[in-house]
Amino acid sequence: MQKPQIVKWMRIGKPYLSKFAVSAALALMILPTGVRAQAVQHIAAIVNDELITAYDLESRMKLVILSTRLPNTVEVRRRIRNQVLRSLIDERLQMQEAKRRNISVGKRDLRRAKSTIEKQNKLPKDGLERMLLQNDVPLSAMEEQLRAGIAWSKLVGRRLRPRITIGEDEIDEALDRIKSRQGQTEYRLAEILLAVGGPEEEENVRRAAEGIRRQIQNGANFAAIARQFSQSATAAVGGDLGWIHEAELNDNLKDIVPGLQEGTISQPIKTVTGYRLLTLRGSRKIGETASKPETVDLRQIFLPFPKSAAPIDIEAHIGLAKTVRDTATGCKDFGLLAKEIRSTRPPNLGRLALKDLSPAIRNVVRDVQVGEISDPVKMSSGVLLLMVCSREGGKSGIKMPERDAIADRLMQERLSLMSRRYLRDIRLSAVIDIRV
Repeated sequence: MQKPQIVKWMRIGKPYLSKFAVSAALALMILPTGVRAQAVQHIAAIVNDELITAYDLESRMKLVILSTRLPNTVEVRRRIRNQVLRSLIDERLQMQEAKRRNISVGKRDLRRAKSTIEKQNKLPKDGLERMLLQNDVPLSAMEEQLRAGIAWSKLVGRRLRPRITIGEDEIDEALDRIKSRQGQTEYRLAEILLAVGGPEEEENVRRAAEGIRRQIQNGANFAAIARQFSQSATAAVGGDLGWIHEAELNDNLKDIVPGLQEGTISQPIKTVTGYRLLTLRGSRKIGETASKPETVDLRQIFLPFPKSAAPIDIEAHIGLAKTVRDTATGCKDFGLLAKEIRSTRPPNLGRLALKDLSPAIRNVVRDVQVGEISDPVKMSSGVLLLMVCSREGGKSGIKMPERDAIADRLMQERLSLMSRRYLRDIRLSAVIDIRV
C-alpha cells in the first residue's frame, strides 16, 4: 500500500475547523519543538471534535489480529492499518450521530453483547476478557467497537426502520419465485463489502480488498474479518448472505459465482458502493434438500450429422428421430431400435442425478414422464433422443419459508442499503483529518 495521505472532508462551501481543533493547534504551537513533534505523532486522526490516538489504532489492530487469526507480522500490520483506521473513523462518526440523536449504550447492552460473543466462541463466562488480557489486547478496544455497533444499530432501527414498509404483494412475489425454481441452482454466499466514499478513495479501497483476499487465502478467518471490516449489514453474521438463486445474481456475479469452488474467495468485485469479496459456502438444487436428490434412468439414441451436412440432411435426421420417437414403446424396444438405426452412442446411460446433467439435457429430461421419449434435441454434431425409464427421489417439493421470514429478509436488505447511505452522508459532512 502507498503511504497514507492526509484526507479532509469539509462542509461544502464552508471550510470548517472546530473549536477543539483550534485549541489543539494552539497548544501544539507553544510546546517545545521535540515535544510538539512527539504529540503530533500520537494523533492518528481527528474526527470533528474527537481524537483517534496512535494508542487507539494500535489497540484495535491487536484486536483485529486476534479475532481474525491474522499473523502478527510487520507486513500484515502495514496492510490492515488504513482499513482499521477507517473503521475507527466510521465508529466515531456513528457514535457522534447517535449522541446527537440522544441514543445511549448502557452497561447492560455491553454485558449482553459480550455474553453473545462468549457463546458464539464457546467461552466460559468472563472468558472473553481473560482471553483479551492474555493476548495483551486492551478491554477498551473491544468495548468501544461493541458500543459503536450497538449505538448504530439502535439509531438505524429508530430512524430508518419505520420508513420501510414491506407489502403483502412483495411477499407473495417472493413466494411465487421460490415455487417456480424447484430443481434450479442456488448458492450459499458470504461477503465482505468495503465502501468507497469518493473517487479519491477508490484505489486505496481496492488495494485494501486485495490485501484482505490474500490474508484469507493464507488462512485468516473470513467470517471474523467480515465482522471487523465489512460495511454491510451482514457483517454482524460474518458476512453470510444466505441462499441466493442463480437468477438473482447480477450480470457481474453470473459470470463469477458459478466458477467459484466451495471455500474459495473471489477477486475484488467493483460495485456501485465499493468493492466486494465473495466466498462460496455451498450450492444446491432447490427443493432437493428435504429428500433424496432426484435421479433418472436414461436411454439414448444419437444420430450424427454427416460431415458438411446441408440443411436438408439435418432435417432428414430430425425427421428420422421423430419417427423413432413415435415407434418405440418401451425401454427394451428403445434399445433394439438404437441398434437397428446404428446409433453411435451406447443406448444405456444408466441412473444419473438430475443435478449432475448438463443444463441443456436437464431442462429436456425434467419434463419427460417415465416411459416417454423426449422430442429430438438438435446438437452441434447430431440429433439426440432421450427416454426416461424410471425416476426416483426429489418428491418432497420445496419447503416454503414463513411469510415473516421473507418480510424480515426484505426489510434487512433495504435497511442495509439505507444505513450505508446514511453513514456516507454523515462522512461527507464531517471534518476528518488523518495524521498517519
